Amino acid sequence: MQEFSKGSKTFFTFPKAIKEVQMKEFKRALASFLGDELILKVETDNWLDILSYLAERTEDCLIVLDEFTYAIKSDRKILSDLQRVWDGILSEKNVMLVISGSLLGMMWDDVLSHASPLYGRRTRNLHLKPMDYRNALKFFGDWEYGIRAYMLVGGIPPYLRLASRYSSIEEFVREEFLSDYGLFYDEPYVILGEELRELKTYFSILRAIAEGNRRLERIANYLSLPARSVYPYLETLMRLGFVEKETPILGSRKVSLYRISDPVLLSWFVLTYPQMAEIASGTAKLDDLSKVLSVRFEDLAREFLLLKRPIEFETLGRWWFRGEEIDIVALGKDEVSLIEVKWKDLSERDARRVLGSWGAKQSSFALMEGSGSASSREALRERRG
Repeated sequence: MQEFSKGSKTFFTFPKAIKEVQMKEFKRALASFLGDELILKVETDNWLDILSYLAERTEDCLIVLDEFTYAIKSDRKILSDLQRVWDGILSEKNVMLVISGSLLGMMWDDVLSHASPLYGRRTRNLHLKPMDYRNALKFFGDWEYGIRAYMLVGGIPPYLRLASRYSSIEEFVREEFLSDYGLFYDEPYVILGEELRELKTYFSILRAIAEGNRRLERIANYLSLPARSVYPYLETLMRLGFVEKETPILGSRKVSLYRISDPVLLSWFVLTYPQMAEIASGTAKLDDLSKVLSVRFEDLAREFLLLKRPIEFETLGRWWFRGEEIDIVALGKDEVSLIEVKWKDLSERDARRVLGSWGAKQSSFALMEGSGSASSREALRERRG
């Protein structure tokens, strides 16, 4: 957001603070922007006065209100105050107003929804997503380590920047996931706590999914609750991007599975949450690291296909039926590609032998990553016309 408003002096980030502190800092920023310190002497306890002061004295400019959701949490009346200022003053001027916030649920419900005072006034809304693996790798000199780090924490720049300080994935996990001094030790409490209430229920659902309970009925059994009472919680997690609902790409769409789509939450619920006691005693282990990487490697393979397009396809997805499963199915106009993804340690010789055995009867390709010791990962696909 700062890069977007580069060169503009109208940028303000609301701090996570009480209303009085936010107003005080906003007036200071306003005084600097307008070159008018009179605003500092204005005594008021409502946003309407301050926003009107800004609107009346600006023209031909960009106004960016970043982390606006923190202002809403401190005083919901700012929504109707901003609406009145926009309708009465700013909409008649050559002004672009940008509102952004990191609390996604609040942005949907309080800024964009039908019930919001601001509804119907937006020109466009953008949902900024994490970086893809190609851009994430720019944080790392060693691409093999970078791929592993990306699979663990996703494409969030601060997380990638932190990971880039380490030289091995094992050290990174021990220091940041399996230490009570690590950033990710309590990061999910921060991520989920700002968006959700009833954290115990949401944590239990995410833990159930992380342990392999991916059907609604199994998740409900894990919680000892009726399925109908669990589904609203799943809907909320899906709306916020923490969980994803999957249906088979072919066949019945009624057989749905749920997966944790946020990489940090997946890593935390597999690596950190089950070992809280061990972390406190300094005995936590890395035994389940490959479990996270194998799941995320499937995501990486799909992302690779979508970005690189080594084969032609119109639709990409998974398929399963009665215990049988295909990791990736790529549907094209005239052919279907069936892709099996595996995460395991192989020598280069072993990897080539696997590829060769497939190449005799069907075409195949491999996504391979290697170090000096020829460590490899492969994703093999069977391609049938």
